[in-house]
Amino acid sequence: MSLSHPESASSARHQNGALSALHAWIDAVNRHDLAAIVEIFAPDASFFGTSTQTLVNSSEGIRKYFDVVLKNYVPLKVTLGLVTVSELSPDSAVITGYDKWQVTLNGESVEGIGRLSVAVVLRDDQWRIISFHRSAMPD
Repeated sequence: MSLSHPESASSARHQNGALSALHAWIDAVNRHDLAAIVEIFAPDASFFGTSTQTLVNSSEGIRKYFDVVLKNYVPLKVTLGLVTVSELSPDSAVITGYDKWQVTLNGESVEGIGRLSVAVVLRDDQWRIISFHRSAMPD
């Protein structure tokens, strides 16, 4: 994992704080903890997962998406690749980069790399995902 180069200690703290939401999401997915996955998203988050065909804009929609993922692709593991963090304001940032999923599909282990664009906001002293987009890396 790589961060964009911070210009100050304050900027480094902001980047680490913003990344904490993405790390919490990955940890929750790897633990197969549906409630924790949904909790990381702000209640008004928008979401485009790799297999969604329409924009999801509710906690219930996000829960339904990951419920299917956790039922259909276990065991699974997500790791974070190279990312950059761009500070938008003291309480918001955009994280851009990629992740790698190792999933089980029809009894076979499959690996997929995806491109990520994730906006995070600081609300009530907690970093939350407010916008999430993941798409498969082209071959």
